[in-house]
Amino acid sequence: MTFRTIQLVILVLLLFNQYYCFRKITANTLKLKRTSAGFISLMVFVLCMNVPLIILLVWSPKIIAATKLQTYALIYPFYVWHFGFFLAGLVLLIIGIVRLPVITGSWIAAKFRALLAKRRNGAAEHRVHPEERRRFLRQGVTVLVGASFTASAYGAFRKDKYESTSITVPIKNLPETFEGFSITLLSDVHSSVFMTKEMMIGYADAVNNLHSDLIAVTGDFVNSQVEEVYPLAEAFERLRAPHGVYGVLGNHDYYSRNVEEVAKRVNECGIRLLVNEQVRIEKDGNSLYLLGSDDIGTYARAEQAFDRAAAGIGSGAPKVLMCHRPYFFETAEKRGIDLILAGHTHGGQIVFARFDDEVFAPARFASKYVAGLYTIGNSRMYVSRGIGTVGVPVRLNCPPEITKITLTRG
Repeated sequence: MTFRTIQLVILVLLLFNQYYCFRKITANTLKLKRTSAGFISLMVFVLCMNVPLIILLVWSPKIIAATKLQTYALIYPFYVWHFGFFLAGLVLLIIGIVRLPVITGSWIAAKFRALLAKRRNGAAEHRVHPEERRRFLRQGVTVLVGASFTASAYGAFRKDKYESTSITVPIKNLPETFEGFSITLLSDVHSSVFMTKEMMIGYADAVNNLHSDLIAVTGDFVNSQVEEVYPLAEAFERLRAPHGVYGVLGNHDYYSRNVEEVAKRVNECGIRLLVNEQVRIEKDGNSLYLLGSDDIGTYARAEQAFDRAAAGIGSGAPKVLMCHRPYFFETAEKRGIDLILAGHTHGGQIVFARFDDEVFAPARFASKYVAGLYTIGNSRMYVSRGIGTVGVPVRLNCPPEITKITLTRG
């Protein structure tokens, strides 16, 4: 399936979902007739709101920068509109699936009661649809739509309210001189109109203020366009750490279709990219190895990338691996990697509910590792929620994150 085909499929699904929600609203909540002026006016407004969607998905114009006024007056309302309908459609779908057995059972029971009544009275029982049921349905749809758009607007407003997280991770065979060695993890920047140069400067200053020994940036520097790397490079050239600033590429860096230029600018701004290679971090004659793998999509490629990155390192030496995607934790654990630093999932970005360490989010269907610290044997992996957004500039129940990781002897 080509990229253009995927775009068209997404466009059709979004338009169908919006039409379905529109019919629910006009029929059940507003009770508008199709020939009424109100219905026609609302239909024209909905069509106008969908023109930018068609332009974005079919024409794909390059929008690199916008003023605050343009962003908040023109761009954010468009995304909030469509994401609000997406949430409403998703909830209606879930309700429909849950109600299906109930409706089926009610239909069977009604048919059975009608049959009994016909045998007793010689006539079918007349079914009554009380007005209370209609009113409840209208109120339910109204509340659903209102809650969906409120959640969308709130998620857009809160998407940049980041958290600074601190954790301690035990490392087997960690030299005594590296006790308390700290790494600041930053991931999924997604430089774009929604992650401006000014915002990235703020994040860079926040990272520097943590005063870590080393800084690791685990991919997705840009969103989808190569031009987005230039404001990122200007903002992140201020990153400083005693033992260096390192990074790896993510899948969105490849979506730019010019990953060489992205990598060049990232390296030039002071973030040294590790592409299936290693760097030896030395302190008082002792060593800690930092590994980096290129963005990988299959387990076979992961094995090859990890083997190349760890080549020549003794089995007992402490190793920290930067890998954009968290899917390959087991593969890294089998190779004696002590700590994996990953991102990619955005912590779910849109999280509907949490159950202990589990999250109910679309990202959960792609990876069982979504956010936080995971353990297999002597290996640990920390999956960052990242700082940027993808798809829609909205975060729900999942704030951006900068993480300071302190190593201790395991």
